[in-house]
Amino acid sequence: MTTNSHGLSTPSLSGNGRAAAMPRQLKSTAVSHLPWLMVPLVYGLIVWALVAPHLVSPHTQLAVQIIGTAIIGAVGVYIAHHVRIRNIRIERDYSTHLEELSQRLRSLAYHDSLTGLYNHRYFYDQLSHEVERANRYGRPVSVILVDLDDFKSVNDTYGHLMGDKLLAFIGRVIRDQVRAADIPARYGGDEFAIILPDTARAAGELTAQKLARAVASGSGRAEAGALGERLPLSASCGVASCPEDARTVSELLQVADDRSYAAKRRKKAAPHHQTAQSALTAREA
Repeated sequence: MTTNSHGLSTPSLSGNGRAAAMPRQLKSTAVSHLPWLMVPLVYGLIVWALVAPHLVSPHTQLAVQIIGTAIIGAVGVYIAHHVRIRNIRIERDYSTHLEELSQRLRSLAYHDSLTGLYNHRYFYDQLSHEVERANRYGRPVSVILVDLDDFKSVNDTYGHLMGDKLLAFIGRVIRDQVRAADIPARYGGDEFAIILPDTARAAGELTAQKLARAVASGSGRAEAGALGERLPLSASCGVASCPEDARTVSELLQVADDRSYAAKRRKKAAPHHQTAQSALTAREA
């Protein structure tokens, strides 16, 4: 504001002792002592309003936004004013909170809450994308299905709380064994799945072997909980690749599931065979 607010036609800064030119009615507001950047709204030769778009208080370190309007009559006579104050810091903090909440909701939409792995819906969407890419560009993608052996007996014997602890442990094992580019997921119940982009079946089988050994490791059983030492963990894995074994998502999953089931049958037929060695499904004859 200038010393004559009624003749104002360009933006001006006032405040901290320079507010003498402010209309008398505006001086009575709680913020009249603070710096104002006043912008006139002019139509023709008439100043219709003065707008204060932004304010930072040097005393309270409070960032606010002020929308102040002074209505000036046709002959330059003050008519009325309206001041609206918004706390920018509070609104900024609230906006940050909403963004963090939105990120958490997106995470819940794509992740399994128990294991922290991706959920079935996200897994299927990503596998569809990878299979399409493999068919279009000839770049292989492999999928591993991991089925825990005799997991039902764990729930029946030790209860679902221990079962949940073991599932969470398996989730950690899988995350530790896969690459950053891989997509590990809880497929459902006691089944897990991993998408291996740009990976042929031979490399996928090596990853499945590592997974089986990690699941069967003694340290893993101890980490699962107090009763974990007595639980003989093992998993049967089936590996399938596109385009080597199948060209559609359903066919790919069916091949991997068949191989996982075949591995489970072989272990039941040869119970004394080493768990880690039997957990990997060999190619169907």
